[in-house]
Amino acid sequence: MRCVSFACCLVLAAALSAPALAVPIPWKNCGKPTDVLSITQAIASVWPPRVAAPARATATFDRAGNLIDLRLFLVHGIAWTFDSGPLPATTSSGFVSLPASFPMFLTSPALPIAAGPYVTTRTFDVGSPTPVTIVDHANLAAHVNAPVTTTVSLSFDGTPGFPLTPIAGSAYAIHVQMAESGGAEVFCMDFVMPLETAAPFVSIEKPSNIPAISRSGSVGLTTMLLVIAFFVMRRWRN
Repeated sequence: MRCVSFACCLVLAAALSAPALAVPIPWKNCGKPTDVLSITQAIASVWPPRVAAPARATATFDRAGNLIDLRLFLVHGIAWTFDSGPLPATTSSGFVSLPASFPMFLTSPALPIAAGPYVTTRTFDVGSPTPVTIVDHANLAAHVNAPVTTTVSLSFDGTPGFPLTPIAGSAYAIHVQMAESGGAEVFCMDFVMPLETAAPFVSIEKPSNIPAISRSGSVGLTTMLLVIAFFVMRRWRN
């Protein structure tokens, strides 16, 4: 009897320690049956995720508060990276308003992309207490050649744009559509980040194009300016 109980305990312990079954990602296909890219499976190790996945964006502002780039990383059959460059955005009351849709430029992977089956696995927030692994199985029916045009819509609670600081209980929605210059659509997808996602979909990157002066550097610069002013005043008096 003890052996049976011990065996049951082992089975129960193994079941509790085993990772959760992968669950489908609830994205919407807004494309056509003729799209070049078809997704046969898109699953996550846990859902809803506690981090931003399978898509996340990074917004970069300059010192004047202008949006100089919005970078989007998306796992959708293939790991895609897009950059917008400067956008006509306005910031008011902590909210960055964006156009209803805007173009983005594909920066990775490099074109052309060969036709064939693809399996893409990516873990978001590696090393965090709540990482999530995304696995996509897809097929490219034909080569994707340059150039391509990509249109993106990003909204927060139905309003185009995003808040500078996360707001609990609200959701991001994203629409991405890619087509080749000849007119063939590569893919079209709609996705809503679940409310339970703890991490914001858009993170803010501090401007790095203008180097900051350290405290010791600022003291040295001030001293140098005072010395120059002293000699200028002395020469002027003479």
